Amino acid sequence: MDALRETALRILRKTLAGMAPDKLVVKSVTKDEEQGTIKFGDSQAFSLDTPVYVLGAGKAAAAMAQGLHDVLGSQIRDGLVIAPTAVAAETSRIGAIQVFPGSHPQPDEDTIASTLELLSVARSIPKDALTVVLISGGASALLELPAGKLTLEQLRDVYHELLRSGAPIQEMNTVRKQLSAVKGGQLLQHISSDKVVSLLISDVPGDDPAFIASGPTTPDSTSAQDALAVLKKYGLDVKIPPEVLAYLHEVSQDAKPAFEGYHHVEIVGSSGIFAKEAEQHCQAEEFETWIDPQQYDAPIEEVADYIIEQVRTNRKRTREAFLFHGESTVQVSGDGKGGRNQHLALLLATKITRRKRTLVMSVGTDGGDGNTDVAGAFAAPDSVARAEAIGVSEQKHLAEFDAYHFFKSLGDLIFTGPTGNNVMDFQLILIDS
Repeated sequence: MDALRETALRILRKTLAGMAPDKLVVKSVTKDEEQGTIKFGDSQAFSLDTPVYVLGAGKAAAAMAQGLHDVLGSQIRDGLVIAPTAVAAETSRIGAIQVFPGSHPQPDEDTIASTLELLSVARSIPKDALTVVLISGGASALLELPAGKLTLEQLRDVYHELLRSGAPIQEMNTVRKQLSAVKGGQLLQHISSDKVVSLLISDVPGDDPAFIASGPTTPDSTSAQDALAVLKKYGLDVKIPPEVLAYLHEVSQDAKPAFEGYHHVEIVGSSGIFAKEAEQHCQAEEFETWIDPQQYDAPIEEVADYIIEQVRTNRKRTREAFLFHGESTVQVSGDGKGGRNQHLALLLATKITRRKRTLVMSVGTDGGDGNTDVAGAFAAPDSVARAEAIGVSEQKHLAEFDAYHFFKSLGDLIFTGPTGNNVMDFQLILIDS
């Protein structure tokens, strides 16, 4: 089993390296010196003489900015991206692009201050310039400005309840968009140039730009009534500040002005792209591969059952690798320590006790799972038995959402450190022949 663990970690390290946000941005840019043009994916071509300004936010924003700087260099005249505090402390500037701090998973005072600075830059961009907006997971918290007379503390209360509710990310971001002055396409209204390209790394099942980071450059199709319905569905209407409910009942439902310039959206990274990258490294390790053709997006217990059923159905009795990706929903109870990936690994550990030569690796691609500093955990057929032998109950840890301490007792936690990326979650199941 140690050999399988080393193989799984090697596959993970190589996949993370190949999916580095700076590399994803570089791959998306086509620079034609002969024609004197640049393109971003399927965008229109722009002259190399066009001045470029950069805005952005997210866990991967600084790395994405580095990739854009590597390609465009001095063509970038100015810019500002908002990154997690630790990242901004290490890298305050990338060429002409400033890196400002923000907080995740909830906004803080730094987030608001940095957002105001970003909006100031956005309004100063010349009309004939090209604005490139770099957005990745985490930007819902890192780029924020309360709408109307709402306060930061009120927004933080809503974020806290949403994160514990078990609501899928689309529903959470439906609420966030209605309470923000920069989400749901509203950032576009502050950009004074007439050409905008948004490069996105998706952390949302379905990869809908309207919900990636709450869609700061994508027009919003949801309403305050939709947000109220989400809050009521999860019983949050009695938990959040009454001022928030009052705002949602009173806010105007008039359509926001449309951006009149050119706007192209390009998704440069996603969980599906991550899984495809991992598949190549599995094949290099001489595994036959089966990759889930769709992202999962369901309650975590259903995801665990789905994974087991897909492995059973598609097993060929050879040296195989099964790859899954997406984001499950979890309704947290108790005060345990852990995250989606550790909890999913523990659920799977209870379902593979009769299998042989099988290893499960469940990780968050950002390197931080839930309220922990670990990426995820390994599960094996003997995980439950090993835990019982030292007096650790898997059922107790499942009930208390305390998978971290379960796997810590076995030495099966996975540490990667912050990866600078976020394309949801990834599960790799290796079966040796």
